[in-house]
Amino acid sequence: MRPIKSFNIENRAHRVISKEKPTVAPSYPSTVEELKRIREVDPDIDVKLAQKDPELDERLKDVYVTSLGRPEDDVTKEKQGQSAKRLLPQDRKAPPDFDFGLKEPEKVPYGRTTLRHAIDYISSHQTNPEEVTAEKIAFEYKLKVEDVENILKYFKTYEVYLPATKTTPATFAGPTVLRRQLLKSNVKEIESKKEEEDNKQAQVKNI
Repeated sequence: MRPIKSFNIENRAHRVISKEKPTVAPSYPSTVEELKRIREVDPDIDVKLAQKDPELDERLKDVYVTSLGRPEDDVTKEKQGQSAKRLLPQDRKAPPDFDFGLKEPEKVPYGRTTLRHAIDYISSHQTNPEEVTAEKIAFEYKLKVEDVENILKYFKTYEVYLPATKTTPATFAGPTVLRRQLLKSNVKEIESKKEEEDNKQAQVKNI
């Protein structure tokens, strides 16, 4: 490609140079008025700007800067020496993985809640809304009733939704349904164990 690009390059360069220069973009009306005012005050302003001003050169000779600080190289070397002497961390273990991606506070102030607590009472309310009410949640977790009502209104735990088919209707088979089944089974187990203990005590009394 280089021979092709350099082919007849001199004639092409003369052709570009011989073209008329592009016209200057028009100035804003405010700029035109300002230039007109300056030329009225000093008609020779263009000549003065094009010439060298010896007074300005003399003034520049009087301007100098004195640095009182340390050189940048010395400061950089000192910092590098400090970083070399600094002890590396002794514990190189990876930080622990928290359940919800962040460390939970040890003490929860009044009127505040944690993500773990919120998931607990939201899921409990979804499982048994008649028993786990907003008033009981607010009393147990030291929250305002209004805040708990808003949390239960606008936040829910995830549910597994099974769409309808030709043979079965749409159903929710998510955590809430499973928790309800576990709750019922636990209640039945407790009741059955209690009946067994009562029967054993009755048998002992009869003996």
